Amino acid sequence: MRKEEVRELIITLLMLGITAVVSFTVLGRSLATYVNGIHPVVFGLICFILVFIINVVGHELLHALGAKIGGYKVVSMNFLGFYFEKKDNKTVFHFRSFDGLTGETKIAPTEKENKKANLYVLYPLFGFTFEVGAAVILIAILKDSNVSRGLWLIPACIVVILISCLIGLYELFPLRLENMNDGYRLRLFAKPINVEAYNEMLSIQDLQRNGKTIENVRVFEEITEYTAECNMYAMYFYLAKENYEQANKIINVLLDNKNKLGLASANRLIAQKLYVDILTKSLDEAKKIYDEIASSEIRRFIANDISMESIRAYILIAGMIEDSEGEVKFALSKVEKAKKKALPSQIKVEEMLVEKAKEYVYTNHTKWEKEIAAW
Repeated sequence: MRKEEVRELIITLLMLGITAVVSFTVLGRSLATYVNGIHPVVFGLICFILVFIINVVGHELLHALGAKIGGYKVVSMNFLGFYFEKKDNKTVFHFRSFDGLTGETKIAPTEKENKKANLYVLYPLFGFTFEVGAAVILIAILKDSNVSRGLWLIPACIVVILISCLIGLYELFPLRLENMNDGYRLRLFAKPINVEAYNEMLSIQDLQRNGKTIENVRVFEEITEYTAECNMYAMYFYLAKENYEQANKIINVLLDNKNKLGLASANRLIAQKLYVDILTKSLDEAKKIYDEIASSEIRRFIANDISMESIRAYILIAGMIEDSEGEVKFALSKVEKAKKKALPSQIKVEEMLVEKAKEYVYTNHTKWEKEIAAW
C-alpha cells in the first residue's frame, strides 16, 4: 500500500473508533435522558444526517468566502458530488467526482495584488472551531438552567461536536492523504514558492477553462508537490506543440525528484517519458530505456492504469516494443473511460497525443491499420 493509503486507512479507522465510542457512551446516555416523544436512535440518526449536510455545505461556503477575501474568484463548488459551476453567467448543475473528503471548491486568481491563499484554507478551520465552541457553550447553558424544554438540544449539540471533530481531524491532518485535505494544503502554503506555483496553476486552469490561448508556462526549478504539478502543465504545453525535447527536459527534472511525488504520479511520469522516447528515439534506444526505467511493477501499472498518460504510453509500448496487436486493442478500449477521469483542460491535448501514438504504431504495422483506425 502507498503511504497515502496507509494514512487514509489509519485516519478512517480512528474516525470510526471515535464515532463508536462516543455513540455508545456520552451520546447514547444523552439521547436516553433528554429525548422524549421519538425513539432516541431515530432522533440520533436524523441529527447525524442534518448536521453532516450542514457541515458539508458550510465547509465549502467558508472555502468560497476565504477565497474571495483572499483575492480569488469561485469557479465551481461540489457538495458530495453535487457540482455547481458558473458558465456564461448561468449556474450549471451536474454530478461530478471531487478531490476532498466531502466536497471541493475550485477557485481562480483575480487581478488583486497580494493574494492570500491561506485564507481559502483557514476560514473552514475557523468554522469548525466556532461550531464546536458554540455547541459546548449551549450544552453548558442548558445543563445549568432549570428549564425542562429544549433539553433535546444537548444530544443534538453532542452530534455537532462529534461530526465537527471528525471532519476537523481529517482536514487538519498535516500529511498527504488520498484526498487533498486542508491541513496538508496549509502546510504547503507555508512555503512562498508553493503559493507562487499554486497561483500559476490556477491561472493556467482558468485560461483553459475559458478556451483562451496559453502563451507561456513558468517552469519551476525547485521541486515541491505544487511546483511539480505546475511543471506538468508546462510539459503538456510543450507536448501539445510537439516540442518533445523541452518536454523531456521537464520530465527528467521531475523524475530526479520523484520521491516528492505520489507513487501514481511518479509512475505516470515514467509513462510520459516512455511516450516521448519511443516517439523520438530509435527502437533500440527506446527498448534500452524501457528496460532501464520500467520495473515489472511499473510495467503492470502502466498496462492497467486508467489514465490517458499511461494508455497512450502503453499503445506505443505494446505496439512498438512488445509487438502485440491484442494489447494495443486493449489499451485503445480504455480511452473513453480514461477521458472521463482526465482534467477537462487536458482532454484535447490528450486526444491529440493518443492519435499521435496510434498513427505511429499503425504506420509501422500496416496490417494493423484498419483495425486500429476503427477504435
